[in-house]
Amino acid sequence: MNYKITSQLLDALENYFVKSEISISTENKDWKNRDCKSDLVMIDEKNNVGFEVFDSEIIVFYFTDHSHFEDYSSEPDEVEDNYIKRAADFILGLFQYKICHKEYYRGKSLCREEYYIIYDDGESVCIGTTWYGYSRLKNPFIKKSSISTIFQYDKSKGCFINSPPKTPDDDAIDVIDISENLYVEIYEKNNVYSYIIMEKDFDEYEGRYHYYWTVSENYAHSGFYDTKDKAVQSAMEVLNYRGCD
Repeated sequence: MNYKITSQLLDALENYFVKSEISISTENKDWKNRDCKSDLVMIDEKNNVGFEVFDSEIIVFYFTDHSHFEDYSSEPDEVEDNYIKRAADFILGLFQYKICHKEYYRGKSLCREEYYIIYDDGESVCIGTTWYGYSRLKNPFIKKSSISTIFQYDKSKGCFINSPPKTPDDDAIDVIDISENLYVEIYEKNNVYSYIIMEKDFDEYEGRYHYYWTVSENYAHSGFYDTKDKAVQSAMEVLNYRGCD
């Protein structure tokens, strides 16, 4: 490696991934495609998560965005700042907490992306915003839409996984939150009640884990009940019998 800083950052992150699974390149190109001296560390290459160390700067990459951490200590009137620690804390946050990626569209055109870190207490902080062109100004009447995806690092899989938010059916009269991986939808039609247990599942595509919500195949299907309370009670009995997570 070209810099001791690279080892310092790797040491700070050693509890979050297996070092043997990362790649480090010491012969790299700058943004103008010129040879440059740096240490490029890719932790989750498929999701473009890693960092690059230069003489007086650290760039942290995450998905489609990046953040710069620069050393200003040599500049006059500049307060001493440990940019290495700031970069390390930022990278740790990517691995410790959930990351929300928001995409904003005008018609079919992506016009803006935002990234947020979601802390354990529910507070979220924006860490990056990217605008794409001026599509937002061309036609004020074009349909707007947005997509939100939640990412979280899974050490057992050695990569970030995407975990879509729970999206209950609009026809459900009640939703019971069971866990991060399960929830129950209660339905009513003509004074007859039923339930559906929704479970988070995943498949693998090109080495990435894609999570999605689906009707659970691990729990018995609902019957029909003459009261909502009986439907809820039956769902809870099924979950307790099988042991839910």
